[in-house]
Amino acid sequence: MSKTRREKSTSLYQYDSAPPLYQAVPASLQHIMVMFLSSVTVSHLLCSAAGASLETKAMMIQYCTIMAGIATLLQTVPRRGLGSCVPVVVGAGSTFMPTMTVIAAEYGLPAVFGAQILCAAVTILIGFSLNSIRRFFPPLVTGTIILVIGLSLFPIAVKMMAGGSGSPTYGGWKNWTVSLITALTVVILNLFAKGFAKIISVLLGAVVGYLCAGAMGMIDFSPVGQAGLLSLPRLFPFGIDFEVAAILPVVLITIVNVMQTVGDLTGATAGGMDREPTGKELSEGVTATGVSTLLGALIGAPPVSTYSQNVGLVSMTKVVSRRVMVIIGILMLGFGVFPKLSAVMATMPSPVVGGNTLIVFGLITMTGLKLIASEPLTARSSTIVGTAVAMGMGFSMVPKESFSCFPGTVATLLTTPVVAAGVMVFALNLLAPKSADGQGA
Repeated sequence: MSKTRREKSTSLYQYDSAPPLYQAVPASLQHIMVMFLSSVTVSHLLCSAAGASLETKAMMIQYCTIMAGIATLLQTVPRRGLGSCVPVVVGAGSTFMPTMTVIAAEYGLPAVFGAQILCAAVTILIGFSLNSIRRFFPPLVTGTIILVIGLSLFPIAVKMMAGGSGSPTYGGWKNWTVSLITALTVVILNLFAKGFAKIISVLLGAVVGYLCAGAMGMIDFSPVGQAGLLSLPRLFPFGIDFEVAAILPVVLITIVNVMQTVGDLTGATAGGMDREPTGKELSEGVTATGVSTLLGALIGAPPVSTYSQNVGLVSMTKVVSRRVMVIIGILMLGFGVFPKLSAVMATMPSPVVGGNTLIVFGLITMTGLKLIASEPLTARSSTIVGTAVAMGMGFSMVPKESFSCFPGTVATLLTTPVVAAGVMVFALNLLAPKSADGQGA
């Protein structure tokens, strides 16, 4: 084997590669650090909306973690007809929360998992037919969706930097000190470090932030002592029920989630591999997401989605090795089966995660801009993108009461940035005549 081929086979920057564990494990850990709280938050929101007990909440967080591991492995380990083989991380999808929390509040958790089975069926159906409809998702559409995803995530990162919504120390100087030190560490390492230190800048930023938080007495280790050693999921732990009233909202939000998945798969290949995804990658990636959502419904884990923050991390580091993604899946499975491990991860203070993810979310935004700019910005494309971004972000920045004349579900969808922007950019790109291009923006 030639020296060049040997270097390629162990490179973090090649998908089909086997980098050494001392490189692959740290690269995997920073992905887990970026996505772990998002997974926990989804379970927390669902259980809170349903008025579930603390025991139920703990169980769902565990099942959610297990499902994130399974779903990530389904995407990255090759098999016939299933999995994108693109460097994406999958977990509980926040896209579904506006709809699923309403269902949980009105009908309870069993209705959530009944709706989730419908969601899985629609996703799988779209996945099988995606090759025939891919022409409706050019870079203009997917780039706009990615751009809005990035912009809509900024407030989440800033709230975590301030301590996390609902925290008794929200906005305190300790939170801002830790979060800004964390963010500054990531930026400095990205700009001035070389080699492996630059690749794992997010992980090193988390270590520095964690040490600072520990020195300030901001870390609570009591949940680690309370967590069990081993716990396995069982079928339908929260029951299952079907509500006719939930069908339309679930179908709509599922279509939006598919659009986000297409955007994330495109963002991962564009940001990490400098190319667009193939039709096969998109089709089998969406299908795998549907299968994972179905499996989640069986064990009591919420519907899954690709994680945009991890796409941003791929764009930042250019690390696309399959081994890294497989280790992420295995570790998430381990965290779910061994609750003490996930409890250790949960001790990561919100300001540390916020300081890290703010930088990562910025990279998501830039990936969207690059995709949009990959084709000339004409009067037509500028109008489409500008209108979609204005509606997606503008609608989300005003009180929900501004849409009081609409039914509750419609108002929720309109104030969800990815929904409003995704539907608008898709429709305008479909309806606007090519003759509207003119001479340029």
